[in-house]
Amino acid sequence: MAKVQGEGDYESARRYNERTRKFMKKAGKSATKRATGGVDGAALRKAKSKSKGGKQDARDEVIMRNLVSKRSKSAKTKSSRARA
Repeated sequence: MAKVQGEGDYESARRYNERTRKFMKKAGKSATKRATGGVDGAALRKAKSKSKGGKQDARDEVIMRNLVSKRSKSAKTKSSRARA
């Protein structure tokens, strides 16, 4: 039986490392050069189509800034009404 150390044991770590080395040797150096991490092109295009673009982020910033300024103005108005 393996001696447990922390969250695993030495024997399991050796088996994992050996299997990983074999896989990398079989896959070759090109396995680590994939920019998509193995995701197929169609799935990547679909994800990119749903992500925010730079222009949308800028638009969201303007909207948020306007909301914050409106809230601060309404808070000032409410506090001045309470004093009167």
